[in-house]
Amino acid sequence: MALTLIAAMLVGLAAPFIRGWVWGVPFGLLSIATVLRSFISAALTTIIIGVVAFFALRATSMDQVDINRFAGPLAGAVALLLLLNAARRMREVRGLSVLCQRLREDDARSIAAPALGRLLDAARLRDERKYAALVLMATGPLTQAGMWMEARDRLRSLDRNALSEPQTVLCSQALATCELQFDDVDAAHEAIAQIRRPTESDIEVWLIAMEALLMAVRGQPAAALTHLGRQDAEDNPSLRASHRLVHAHVLAAQGNSDKALEELESLREEAGRAGLERAMLPRGPASPLAKQLLESTDQSG
Repeated sequence: MALTLIAAMLVGLAAPFIRGWVWGVPFGLLSIATVLRSFISAALTTIIIGVVAFFALRATSMDQVDINRFAGPLAGAVALLLLLNAARRMREVRGLSVLCQRLREDDARSIAAPALGRLLDAARLRDERKYAALVLMATGPLTQAGMWMEARDRLRSLDRNALSEPQTVLCSQALATCELQFDDVDAAHEAIAQIRRPTESDIEVWLIAMEALLMAVRGQPAAALTHLGRQDAEDNPSLRASHRLVHAHVLAAQGNSDKALEELESLREEAGRAGLERAMLPRGPASPLAKQLLESTDQSG
């Protein structure tokens, strides 16, 4: 059994490295819990296989010395095969999940971002549909990490023919949001125009709010208010913040700077600094007021 225990130790030590390699995640980005879980499960699996092999071989005419010598390596080999098979299941999704989580950490982002790029590039070579699904999953974490250009480039790279109808809607909506971060109102409008309307109600309200914002920053306050209509956003803080953003631009375009500032201050209270930053891009009538509030916030802070 000594060889089985040695095999269990070796397989257990190799397990987290193998998982990271198969998932496309550098070992340093794996959490301690993942490393320990991989080690313990692989080691226990090897021991169980070794015990089963030991008693199974004892039922044969094999010599006891040969049994002791053979059971351990056999257990290690079988455990490694099981480990590789388990790690390969949904490997892209698992790797993506770990890397996207690490993108939120400043000290890990410089390693996680290139690893995520390699994972997505490899997925694209294997399956365009799977690549599209992974990009849509990664868009949110990328934008939350401030990697707007990477998110936009990935969304632009998708083959629309490989997307399902719901994926097309999500891709166009996300791409429009990214384009606004680069002050490209026309590109955002083109992205929204690719969506077959009306779409699902929970997405439609966001599209309407985004279209109203485009009208507001283009200097069409009346059209923006008409398009926004009387949507109820009280139970949705994020949507309410988008409505405040539209109203701020509308009021500023109408020359009512005081009311526009009130909307921006409410936006800051509800969404923090990020809410005011959304009023900066795309540039519109309320952008100078938002910049003024941001500067006052930085000075007071």
